[in-house]
Amino acid sequence: MKKIAITMLALTLLAVFSGCGEKGPTEEGLRAMLEAKVSEQILDFKYDDYDGDGVFEAFAFVGEEQGLGEYKSYIGEIWFIGADGTEKLESNEHGYWGLINVYTFGKNKFAVLNKYAATGGYVSVWSVHSGGPRHENISNAGGGLKQIDDRNFTLWHSTYDFDVTDGIWTGHTWKDYWFYWDEQFETFKEYGGAKITETQLRRCNGAAAVLNAIQEEGDAIGDIFYRGNGIINVNHFRGYDESNRVNSHTILKLSGTRVTVLEMESNSGIYQSALAPDIAVYPELPGIFN
Repeated sequence: MKKIAITMLALTLLAVFSGCGEKGPTEEGLRAMLEAKVSEQILDFKYDDYDGDGVFEAFAFVGEEQGLGEYKSYIGEIWFIGADGTEKLESNEHGYWGLINVYTFGKNKFAVLNKYAATGGYVSVWSVHSGGPRHENISNAGGGLKQIDDRNFTLWHSTYDFDVTDGIWTGHTWKDYWFYWDEQFETFKEYGGAKITETQLRRCNGAAAVLNAIQEEGDAIGDIFYRGNGIINVNHFRGYDESNRVNSHTILKLSGTRVTVLEMESNSGIYQSALAPDIAVYPELPGIFN
């Protein structure tokens, strides 16, 4: 029996490092390492060079599929597999929708999953640093990562701020917030919103027409936030007081001295200065606001 065990170990190591060279362990070898650790089905296996050092690793999802069609979900565990071994990273009792998506920001690649929560969902984002897995700081900040380019992306915020009745906030809304990968510091950051006044915004070409249209519809202008990517969030509401009102927002884009409307949504909730304040970077205001 001892001889058989030694032989099996030797075969596994041979599989892991066969073809080992510039890119390290082979995909077949890393998969064999995981198969030796788990009994559940491997539903997804993403083999790649995540940190750009020439050595390949893998993230995998192990578990089972549930539901049908658009309601399909996955119950199981996320694993990391590298030259030094395997590691179970996380599981979620509510499950995940979809499996692993790999995104590239800068020179790094990131394994991203969307996990269910009671009233929405959140991303779980993993990368590789110094040969091992790292859970990124945007994990659990929001859901539905949508890549804009190789640096910028959005996460949506699922909350209840459609309206306020007798001081109780209700009505489910989803709003995008803007994030970016900071290549210099190798971390994610959010475009935090610096508060500006209605008077400051009206200095921009095109702003007066937008604000006048909002007010002509019977809405009052609330907080206005300017972000370092040129996005301006204008909150507005209709109602009697702070305890009884309907919340809406308009999204503008500042280019030079002119603003254009990206989105004007009634009954859609309001924006905060940041979704993840701990990693938000707040901009200096451009000259037109000074």
